[in-house]
Amino acid sequence: MGTGIGSLPLDQAPEQGPGGSDAARASGATRGAGPAGGRGVAPSDAGLKSGSGLGSDPEPSSGPGESATGLRRELGLFDCTMIVMGTIIGAGVFNTPSAIAAQMGSAAGVLGMWVLGGAIAMTGALVFAELGSIFTRAGGQYVFLREGFGRFTAFLFGWLLLTAINSGAIAYVANVFVDHLQALCAYAGRDPAWSSGERRGLALFGIVVLAALNMRGVRLGASFQNAAMLAKIAGILFIIVLGGLTALGVLEPRLLSDTPGIAAAPVSPSGVGWAGIGASLLGVVFTYGGFQNVTAVAGEVKDPARTVPRGILIGTLCVIGLYLAMNASLVGILGIDGVAATRTPAAAAAGRVVSWGEPLVAGLVMVSTLAITQALLFVTPRIYYAMALDGVFFRQAAWLHPRWRTPVVAIGLQACFGILHLFLGETLNLLQMTTIADFTFFVLCGTALFVFRRRGLGAPGVFRAPGYPWLPALFVLASAAVVVSAVFNAERVAVLRAGVMLSLGVLGYLLWSRPGRANARP
Repeated sequence: MGTGIGSLPLDQAPEQGPGGSDAARASGATRGAGPAGGRGVAPSDAGLKSGSGLGSDPEPSSGPGESATGLRRELGLFDCTMIVMGTIIGAGVFNTPSAIAAQMGSAAGVLGMWVLGGAIAMTGALVFAELGSIFTRAGGQYVFLREGFGRFTAFLFGWLLLTAINSGAIAYVANVFVDHLQALCAYAGRDPAWSSGERRGLALFGIVVLAALNMRGVRLGASFQNAAMLAKIAGILFIIVLGGLTALGVLEPRLLSDTPGIAAAPVSPSGVGWAGIGASLLGVVFTYGGFQNVTAVAGEVKDPARTVPRGILIGTLCVIGLYLAMNASLVGILGIDGVAATRTPAAAAAGRVVSWGEPLVAGLVMVSTLAITQALLFVTPRIYYAMALDGVFFRQAAWLHPRWRTPVVAIGLQACFGILHLFLGETLNLLQMTTIADFTFFVLCGTALFVFRRRGLGAPGVFRAPGYPWLPALFVLASAAVVVSAVFNAERVAVLRAGVMLSLGVLGYLLWSRPGRANARP
């Protein structure tokens, strides 16, 4: 970290200049000691209930292009859109279609399920677009939960995000990256017999490199994210183009029996029941998840009250379009039975049309896993940074590098927990617990929107979700249905792990949230 070690922490930064503080004081919205002896501006309960016009969460600046907490506002609409798309499109879209095809049994059923899942995703995108327009500081979901339900609920979200949800995801996708790197080497005629230790070493190296890149500056991290996302989009468009050319008769696919990775006999479901529909919808909803993550970096976005909601909506709509077109192409190339008969439908479809299609898709999945790992290391440390500023986490997590202006400690912490999951692997296996936790917090965030509306929040310029209250209510109900389904299907060991993690979280909250610990409010 070079000269960063030992420099001034955030709460000793130079005094902020004037601007915005008078308006904040007039609204009665100041709360918590801000950096440099000023007052950190954050929406208090009093300000929200009074409808004082704090809807856009105004924030004084500590310097040109900086927020009051010292983060640099360098991200624009394109960056936000790429972050949204990058955190939605992961490795799941390349294997989920086979399970959906096996359950639904028809092209209309498959595409209808992706349309329905996209509609549910849009209701969530509308909810988070409004929340992101109201609260324009770093922290995202943590801030929404804190203002809606208090610091304890918000802390538990951040705690589970760090110890289970995102760290487990980082470890998982890092392993997927190594799997496809090995597959690419095999396609090139060099099949490396990597040991489990070597595989973990490669995954660890990737996590460390991406963490260091994100520490180096928000602009560098965003540029890398944008490049990886554009490469991912190009790969998906390649599959879509192959499907279009096949439908037009320009390309002639090989027989299914001649395509590697596809069973010779077609696989057809015996019938579509409610259980199959529910399982398919659950898989689709998971594949559409991630649109909320960009709100965590709102403190580094230019004109966040406008840019964040636009990025969420544009990014989510683009992903829905890509998913629909890609699944139509897969069915068009392989047929519904062919999609159902392979665990890697994207690679199989490309390989059926062009001989070099499978290695290309293996490379595409590598780029996809790289992009999602980068996005998680880019976005979620801002939540731990916000927790530290709020006094419910250790203070060092709020430390910014004096030159790069990034929360290097928070980024390093997220990387370390990802590496911990990488090496513990099945010992933790928190997938079921994180599913329950993730969608529980979706329910709470959606409910928080109703709380803020009731408090009269709504200054000029704040995005208002259309279809209120019905569309937000649909998102809350859909998320609650996922929670109920996950609870009833969870194994006992998952419940025990959840109890342990929550108990540790309660102890952590009691340890960190002592009086006088709060820094500047995010």
